[in-house]
Amino acid sequence: MDLAVLESLLNDPARCEDWLLETGLSDGKKAYRNLLAIIESGVQPCRLNALLQHLLPQIRWASDPDMALNNLSRYFEAVLDSDAVLRLFHDDALALPILLDIFSTSQYLSDLIIREPSLFQMVRQTEGQPLPFPVLLKELLDELDLNQKDAVVLRTLRRFKQRHLLRIAYGDIIRRQAIETVTRQISYVADAVVEGALRIAGNRLFNKRGTPRGPNGQPAQFTVLALGKLGGKELNYSSDIDLLFLYDIEGDTDRGSMRNMEYFAELGREIVRLLSAQTDLGLAYRVDMRLRPHGRRGILAMSVAEALRYYDTLGRTWERQAFIKARPIAGNKKTGEEFLANLQPWIYRRYLGIADISGIKALKRKIERSNEAVSDGTINVKTGRGGIRDIEFAIQFLQLLSGGELTNIRIGNTLEAINRLEKAGCLSYQESEILSENYRFLRKIEHRLQIMFDLQTHSFRTDISELRKLALRMGYIEGSGRTVVDMFKDAYQRKTEANRQILNHLLHDAFSNDERTAAEVDLILDPAPPREMIDEVLGKHKFRDVGQAYRSLIDLEEEKLPFFSTRRSRHFLASIAPQLLAEIAGTPDPDSTLKTLAGVADSIGGKATLWELFSFNPPSLRLCVRLCAFAPYLTDILKRDPGMLDGLMDSLVFNRLPRFEELQAMLTQLVKGAEQLEPILHAFKNDRILGVGVRDLLGKSDIRETTTAISDVAQACLTQVALAEFRNLVEKHGCPMVRFNHVDPETGNTEQIPFLGRFAIVGLGKFGGWEMNYHSDLDLLFLFDADGTTGPIGLDEENRTFYPLPDPAAVESIDSQMFYTILAQRIVKRTSQFGPWGKLYEVDLRLRPMGKKGMLAVSLDSFKRYFSDGPGELWQRQTLSKARVVFASDRYYTVPSSVIGLYPLPEIRTEMSDLVSATLQFALRCRKWEPEMAIAIREMRRRLEEASTEDQLKRGPGGIVDVEFIVQMLQLKYGSTFPGIRTQNTLAALERLESAGVLASDDRDVLVTRYRFLRTIESALRLMNLPSTSRLPDDPDLLEKLAQMVHILSGETLRAMVDEATREIATRFDRIFQKAAS
Repeated sequence: MDLAVLESLLNDPARCEDWLLETGLSDGKKAYRNLLAIIESGVQPCRLNALLQHLLPQIRWASDPDMALNNLSRYFEAVLDSDAVLRLFHDDALALPILLDIFSTSQYLSDLIIREPSLFQMVRQTEGQPLPFPVLLKELLDELDLNQKDAVVLRTLRRFKQRHLLRIAYGDIIRRQAIETVTRQISYVADAVVEGALRIAGNRLFNKRGTPRGPNGQPAQFTVLALGKLGGKELNYSSDIDLLFLYDIEGDTDRGSMRNMEYFAELGREIVRLLSAQTDLGLAYRVDMRLRPHGRRGILAMSVAEALRYYDTLGRTWERQAFIKARPIAGNKKTGEEFLANLQPWIYRRYLGIADISGIKALKRKIERSNEAVSDGTINVKTGRGGIRDIEFAIQFLQLLSGGELTNIRIGNTLEAINRLEKAGCLSYQESEILSENYRFLRKIEHRLQIMFDLQTHSFRTDISELRKLALRMGYIEGSGRTVVDMFKDAYQRKTEANRQILNHLLHDAFSNDERTAAEVDLILDPAPPREMIDEVLGKHKFRDVGQAYRSLIDLEEEKLPFFSTRRSRHFLASIAPQLLAEIAGTPDPDSTLKTLAGVADSIGGKATLWELFSFNPPSLRLCVRLCAFAPYLTDILKRDPGMLDGLMDSLVFNRLPRFEELQAMLTQLVKGAEQLEPILHAFKNDRILGVGVRDLLGKSDIRETTTAISDVAQACLTQVALAEFRNLVEKHGCPMVRFNHVDPETGNTEQIPFLGRFAIVGLGKFGGWEMNYHSDLDLLFLFDADGTTGPIGLDEENRTFYPLPDPAAVESIDSQMFYTILAQRIVKRTSQFGPWGKLYEVDLRLRPMGKKGMLAVSLDSFKRYFSDGPGELWQRQTLSKARVVFASDRYYTVPSSVIGLYPLPEIRTEMSDLVSATLQFALRCRKWEPEMAIAIREMRRRLEEASTEDQLKRGPGGIVDVEFIVQMLQLKYGSTFPGIRTQNTLAALERLESAGVLASDDRDVLVTRYRFLRTIESALRLMNLPSTSRLPDDPDLLEKLAQMVHILSGETLRAMVDEATREIATRFDRIFQKAAS
């Protein structure tokens, strides 16, 4: 700016004020007065003009430009030589920006520099570097004279503190030193000042009273303990200091016969006065003595022996919590260290009981209520939700919880404690990182608030102007389309919410305040509970072998792998122990349930993760206990593949089971690009069956939904096996080709048209009827469209179609029969072979034409001839009532429609699945129904019954097979007349038979109800992994377990219900077959 312009502005206050507003200042009048004050301090307008060239661009970025300019003008007024200041700004390019930063961040520091301008040169030279405690103490003691007058001592202590706070703040604000460095340095300064005050006070009292001595004449020792933030070496700029005065022995002084208790109380009072007396330099520290025994009512200094008795008999949980941070800082530190060593068993007890945990929670709630009562429109960074106190409570709780066993976590510093707790496994790595980062963030806010006026404040205002200043002082920079206020508010909300979630997870949500369940929590937390406690707690939860039950509980808490934390596992196991034991007690066999749960937990590995899940998700706890109580089949899956746990939890959320198309899409995506198919298929099957089983166990799916879902999973897996083996075989032999006769409509000539062959897999039995249960086999039939040979045709995987191979010799041609036979063999082998992951499914091919003697793969024409002109028997036709196409190759590899359009042949235009379905219906209907067939089917049923004398539910009289034979017989008899009754599923067929008038409504109702009931019992037996899944167990305990599993009152009631169901089915079976045979 031209000097003339500046002088013109200075001579026109209104214009000057407007100009100053344009530079980023908000109070033009005050800024104008500040400029005049700088001139009045001796700065000529020409020098001011040069100063403004540097000042105005920089002051715009200050957190409070007006405050910075005002303090700068005061600084010029205070210095003796303003030209020297200007030379400093010229020679040291950083001096002015640094000074503006300090002047806009802290009025307290600004006042210190203005009162003693040489301090700024001092901190510029030292750069705020941290100093060791011995250096600080020596510096102070060198300045103190034991015989100095009181006013001089008070001033020396305060100037020492202020000088070093300026140095520390410089390192904090300008050098961006770590919060640990800043708080440690502030604490060292306080340590030195307390030691200095003690030496002055001790010397004065010695001159008056002499030396306090014990009974044997030995000098009594005095120590000062620091608690709170000073004890943890994490003091704030304007913290109180929490002190405790102790002496080692009782006795009297050797002059004046003053009792040691009175002597040290007077010494304590003098120390407090030296630290907290108000002077023209303010006070050194506010001293809080309320943490001493008996609080405000207690004597100021207490003997070590009396203090130990107090804490042993009257000490409360909050006092144990406070002593986590205790350390000796002045006087005879050895006395303090010995006292704390003797106090360690009281602070860190053998275990933290539920009463102590409740006390910690109650204290936290009390603090929060006090904070809520203050509604002044500010936010408290210390006691507010998710604030500093939340983090400290979480950490101190974990230290008390595990400190009895882990001496390494006994540390007063919060950040160091977080680090050690993570290494000990009491905090997860993620929790440790979040809490450390957020603690530093909140402490930095606290520092910025307190250093402003050297006030003990923890609250900030929420108006935009003040938030902007705070955000800038925190280091936020405008940019990315967001204001610093928005960035700060978002960060504060995100971080405090995370803090509260962790505190709740570890403490509030984990442990209830129900005194009735305290014993269960204490049983887990106590590392060596007395036998009476074990018997009392576990005895009331119905365990027969209490000793073994307790050993199983210990197994639940102990992590077997070294990188998992037993401490964290114990923490969360204790939190869920009341609910877990109560849930286990409600099962038919609590001993077995607990033992199974221990096995499942061992297989999972990270037990703490499981107990944490149970802690915040009680339904998952109930589910897991129910699994362990009733479903060994499902728990075996979990043990083999612990990764299924996520899928297990998903089953609690989803409202329905996925349909086949959804399963197929999921599995197709999973196997895409995979080198090994088997592990994916086994994992997929286990995951899906586990989900089905859980919904079955919880009663969320009925038997039809369950069996349909199991069948769909099998079909999805079989499809992927078939596709993989088809690709492999085509790569070696090419695609099968068939030739169809085509008569030219114009010439009448017959020509053979080559076309791509197709094949299908037919599901029979329970698979075909969507009625598979746990452990069910796959009954399969392989069909292909026509005979031919393979040709040089390859598969285009990306487009799922075919293409001619450029080199016909690249494949080895074989006939289609051989191709499909090999394909069937490979599919069966891959599906049923036992490998590292077990067996996918057992496959049964005995229902194909000619049974074991027949070809594995049969053409459609051969299949028709077998039933129309060949030896196809009635029982084989009966099995076809459940046949359905579960795989057809042309669903996955298609011929382009443009090619199909060239040929009008129905064999080409019709999809393979439709051709197969038509062939199956032909086989079913190719022979006319005769009444003798009903007699023959009934005779077959009798032979099955005689061959299964131990069978009660399935093949016994009135069993599941009776209902299925009724349906299949009626479908054979009336299928041609009523095509609508043709369906593979038994329950669906019963509904259709009734709709067609073939089955009486009463019969339909009874058969549907009883069939569902027996299938449900069969399903439950399979989940229980019993040796026999077709009869009720003889063991009364197992029968009771089965009854409870299917929600029936008792085992005997269940047996009576099964007897009634089979009796009703048998009665209707006889009547319906007798009518059909007449």
